[in-house]
Amino acid sequence: MLFKTSDNVEINYQLTGKGKTIVLVNGFGAYREIWSAQVPFLNKLGYQVLTYDHRNMGKSQRTEKGHTIERLTQDLNELTSFLKIKQAIFMGHSMGASIIFCLMKNNPKLVKQALLIDQSPKMLDDENWKYGFMDYTKENYLKKCQERPRVHETYNGLDDNVYAKLMKAKKANPFNRKDNVDLLENHMSLDWRRVLEKTTIPTTFFVAKESPYYREGYEKKLEQKNSRINSFIMSPTGHVIMAEIPQQFNIKLKDILK
Repeated sequence: MLFKTSDNVEINYQLTGKGKTIVLVNGFGAYREIWSAQVPFLNKLGYQVLTYDHRNMGKSQRTEKGHTIERLTQDLNELTSFLKIKQAIFMGHSMGASIIFCLMKNNPKLVKQALLIDQSPKMLDDENWKYGFMDYTKENYLKKCQERPRVHETYNGLDDNVYAKLMKAKKANPFNRKDNVDLLENHMSLDWRRVLEKTTIPTTFFVAKESPYYREGYEKKLEQKNSRINSFIMSPTGHVIMAEIPQQFNIKLKDILK
């Protein structure tokens, strides 16, 4: 299905199942197929599930405009409004979690619950914050964003079934990293800690123990500031928890949704 945003960009989306809505928000360069192990699981639990591709990614329209977290959040706002979704649970992976942070700031009434997968609220390290993305800082991130990090994103690879569907989607609609570096730079520059410290929305962080990008600890800092925030350390897994250990992840997800 296609939806056209207020600035005339076509967004690819899929809505499946019936019941209360859960919106799954992709990370940078990702495809909605990354949630292949969660969609049928959530449908069976009695949820309506919305997946979609960000502008300039997946099956959505390629465009040079709107490469910011703010605009991607507006896209999501417009899509949920078009689908007459007044409130939903939002689950985001990596950059998708940052889009949810932005949504929690700009349209908190829409977010019934926030589930956030391996994403620090502040990407850049400084003398008072050591939980950012690798060793990126205000001084070096613009340069570092130009090249893909030389690490293995996953711990033992993706689940076979998810991998097959993801590879098919990637082959059909390749992602051009260079065409989206401006979005990555914007994503890296933002700090959502104050939003999370003040939110009244129930919020859960899924933290990957073997993540190549983030070290444990940011989730505990946030829990100390806000009783509505909790977290789970998951292992063995790298950055893409829900697609690396989907059975383990889904069991934990079911417990949280009760």
